[in-house]
Order: sequence, then structure tokens, then C-alpha cells
Amino acid sequence: MQQVQQRDRPDFQSLFAIQNPTEDLSFADLEVESILSYFPYHQVLAKEKATKVALSEVASQLKEVNYLHFSCHGFFNLNSPQNSYLLLADAYVCSEIADDNPERYLKVSNTEAVDLSKCLTLGNLFERNFNFSQSRLVVLSACETGLIDFTNTSDEYIGLPSGFLYAGSSSVVSSLWTVNELSTSFLLIKFIQILQDATDMSVPLAMNQAQQWLRDATKEELQEWVKKLTLDSDKKGKIRRQINYKMTGEKPFNSPYHWAAFTAVGK
Repeated sequence: MQQVQQRDRPDFQSLFAIQNPTEDLSFADLEVESILSYFPYHQVLAKEKATKVALSEVASQLKEVNYLHFSCHGFFNLNSPQNSYLLLADAYVCSEIADDNPERYLKVSNTEAVDLSKCLTLGNLFERNFNFSQSRLVVLSACETGLIDFTNTSDEYIGLPSGFLYAGSSSVVSSLWTVNELSTSFLLIKFIQILQDATDMSVPLAMNQAQQWLRDATKEELQEWVKKLTLDSDKKGKIRRQINYKMTGEKPFNSPYHWAAFTAVGK
């Protein structure tokens, strides 16, 4: 954390994103597509193209990127924190394979396992496989990405955020529990809007303002906000229908469940 305070990263012009590698997060697509418009330079690995191989191929370019956004599934492994991961494309395998090689494969159900060699793991970050030396911010838009090994007796918190800080980023935004797709997309789009509108604002303060906005926003205010997003009319219509028919109450995201999961660490 002392080193992080010395990282001066005023630039916030370039974006790299991992977008919905497993193709089962519809609002992850809307989230990334909305955020792209705020960055003059961007590169996206979307859906089936978001593999570990593809990520490794662009690793040399990532050291020039100001902002990295991972919109995918995530998992914190308490028993083996270095095997905590962000799930990339083609990582699912038959669970029977995991019995033969438990160090490489992690069972997630009776029928499926995850091939850790095809995921971005905390171990990869600590092995210096990636260099984020120009990154002002990494956003982990996934579940449980902010959890840590609370049983460790070292003087450092071990988790995905510390891995990205170790790899060079000055700030990381991550989640503390299994989050809701729609409210997460709203929160993070608004968060980036705030950061881009006030370039000198700190990451924690921008997140705080986005959380307050989501907590207090009424259905009508959310509908008006959606109209201004840089999405086509069909996608806007899908979001507005979700607000109208799936969200209850005058302030549909008032519960802390929707806005309190994400935390900012670093500078």
C-alpha cells in the first residue's frame, strides 16, 4: 500500500475489457458497451474470444492501458487463495477430470469443473505474468472478487485485489458477495461516468457517489438515465422493461445488497 501511494496515474484514456466470456451474463454486455464510449482508445475481448490464450497474447499491450475492466464470473478460493480466479472462455470441463488432477481443476458442481490453466488466477498475477504499470484502475465486475484469506497470519491481505495491485495497478474495485447483474451494471456505468466527468476525483469517492446515486434513484430517474446511455434502442428497451417489471418499490435498488458490495482499494 505504501508503494501504491507513489503511483501517479493521471491518464484515463485507454480501456481494455473482458466481456462476458461464458456468454451467460446479458447485462455484462450492456455494461461494457456503455462504458466503451467514455474512452477514446479501447480494446475488448468479448464472449468466446475472451480466452486465457488471447489474454496472454495481448499481455505486452496491457502495460500501456489506463483502465482494465473484467465483466465475468469470479471465485475466491479460501482453501487455496492463489487459485482464486476470473473465469474466462473455454474453462469449463467435465467434473470427472478434476478427480485425476485436483491441482489444475476445481469442481464447481457434480457435472462441471473449471480448468484453472484457462482462467486468470491470483497465482498468475503474483507470478508477474502481467504488467499493469500504467493502470490507474482495475474493475472486477464479478462475484466475490474482493474476498480475502482472513486465516492468513502474514501482514498482507491475500486476494485478487492485492494481486492486481502487485501487478502494478494503483486502484482496484472489487465485490464482497454474489452481486446482481442489473444493479452492478448500473453502478459501474455511473461510477465511470463520475470519474470521467471529474478527472481529479479519487476512485473511492467516485464509487461512494455512484453508490449513493444507485441507492436513492427512483424508477423514473433510472428510466431517464437509461435513455442517455450510448446503446441502441433495443438494448435500452430491454433495460427499461427490467426496471418496470422486475424491480419493485419506488427506489428499486435501495437495499444495500444492490449497492454496497463494491469496495475500492489502493490510491
